[in-house]
Amino acid sequence: MSQLAQSLSFLQVSSPLLQLGEAQQQDGQRFLKFPLNAEVNALLPLAELQGVISVSLHDILPVPQVAESLLGIINWQGKATWILDLAHLFGATHWCRQKPVAESGMAMLVQVKSETVGLLVKQVSTIETYDPEQCLPVSETLFSAKARALLGGYFLDSAGKPWMLLDLQAVVKTLFSTID
Repeated sequence: MSQLAQSLSFLQVSSPLLQLGEAQQQDGQRFLKFPLNAEVNALLPLAELQGVISVSLHDILPVPQVAESLLGIINWQGKATWILDLAHLFGATHWCRQKPVAESGMAMLVQVKSETVGLLVKQVSTIETYDPEQCLPVSETLFSAKARALLGGYFLDSAGKPWMLLDLQAVVKTLFSTID
């Protein structure tokens, strides 16, 4: 089994309380790394994840008259679960308008109010540990105001490459302002 598969296996079977305990380690906080689009790489704290699942585009039921970033719903564990095109929320081309259209992706499952929401991305990378004290503020010149509002800062990896920290609360606020 690959290192990534081993690292992610607990996300699919562990309880959120176990994940929270594992995510808060003495040497820093653990984050799931993923490319947001071709230019931007992002992080999501493991403590905020319920799991990571593969989602086929054919399994998503479109819902009319919702924000374009909401691709629709899937049946996950017997419940209707919203699927959000995370890159589109940041201004990238809509998932269904890309050439070629990706037939599947990875959904990072998070709790939003009393519902589970899947943040759809093309792939997830690895789990990394960063010191929250080392989080840098996002410059006004790097992103649009809309995108900056969804970020909590960024970290630099060992090669000096920036990894943007997703502000899940801001994403949730944006999500619910579009469907309430």
